[in-house]
Amino acid sequence: MTTKIKTFILFAAMAPLSSQAQQLITMSNKCFKQVQAGNKQNDQGQYQEALDTFTKVLKDCSAKDAKEEGNIGLAIASNGLKQYDNAVSSANNAIKVGKEKNVMAYYARSYAYNKLGRTEDAKADIVKITDLTKKNKDIKARAKMYAQLSHLDFQLNMLAEADTNLTKAIELDPENPAFFIQKGDMMIKINNYDDAFVAYDKVLDLGKNDLEIYQIRTEARLKQMQQKYVTTDIKELSRRMTKQEKSMVCADMKKALDLGLRNLQLDLLASTICE
Repeated sequence: MTTKIKTFILFAAMAPLSSQAQQLITMSNKCFKQVQAGNKQNDQGQYQEALDTFTKVLKDCSAKDAKEEGNIGLAIASNGLKQYDNAVSSANNAIKVGKEKNVMAYYARSYAYNKLGRTEDAKADIVKITDLTKKNKDIKARAKMYAQLSHLDFQLNMLAEADTNLTKAIELDPENPAFFIQKGDMMIKINNYDDAFVAYDKVLDLGKNDLEIYQIRTEARLKQMQQKYVTTDIKELSRRMTKQEKSMVCADMKKALDLGLRNLQLDLLASTICE
């Protein structure tokens, strides 16, 4: 997943009244963008880069949510780098910051435990995840939890598990367009463009017709054409693409540009291949 669902969902415990002021402290926009960048690097398997990014997040950002997401990002990157002891340590930090309620932290730690041969510890974390999920009576929140587990599976290249968890999320909350964006992004990763656009079409059916979805669709269409014709050269693509392919690419591209997307490369591409 490039996946466009870049922001981790936080499952923090409710703090006591004496610490409500602390709850209101959230990460700055700069830190938020760093977390997004790190998540994208993990999505793309750039684990060392993600490790560096989340190390910087934890150094520069003091807000609770930044520390929680930063440690989860480190755990994921460490798992990707097969540094499982480090993954356990980072997951432990996230669990502590999240008041032992963060499903993602337990999931990342369970993965590391399993790789370290600590089977019983891994199973205990899965039991904890199951208990936390069952206790959440908010159906939409439970769905988001499954979607986030799917996202972690996806980052660790566990595509079958990612599909299973995302299916659970969709079953619980079938009207959430974010889940279908996530589904489409997963399909793009395995070059299944037909199923990806079935999912993206569902997003439109659910009423999400904003810049985000048309940018996603445009990038996916271009990636599909670049892979098909083994070139990123605009003129070469224009020469080789069929009329139907140009029509599909241009429909989404023009919509994205009309909705405010500013991208000089897409402007040039549109003027070259779109009538």
